[in-house]
Amino acid sequence: MQELLGRLKAISDLTRLKILKLIMEREFSVCELAKLLNISQPAVSQHLRRLKAVGLAEDKRRGQWIYYQTTKDSLLDLASDLTKLCQCQLANLPEFKEILPLLANVKDLELDCRSPNDSKN
Repeated sequence: MQELLGRLKAISDLTRLKILKLIMEREFSVCELAKLLNISQPAVSQHLRRLKAVGLAEDKRRGQWIYYQTTKDSLLDLASDLTKLCQCQLANLPEFKEILPLLANVKDLELDCRSPNDSKN
């Protein structure tokens, strides 16, 4: 789940999401992306570094230029991981093991969370 969380955090930034969408369409250099997005080249490089770190971008050097793109497989992997998360039972997710016993007493939880005004209804 940590890998999925890292990729979701990476694309939660609007600029990185824009960059990801652009490099889905074709390869771009940092300079091209900076001009398209009207941000500095160092800012683009930082965003690309984050996308690369989670496997959503890759680079290819051609002469002095580096071009970035994403692979369809990396996006399909992300979609697959989201699908698995949606279809997985809570009991099968280690991150929820402390919460599961509390779900057995969901009625108590609902009562604890009601405001005093709710009990009048």
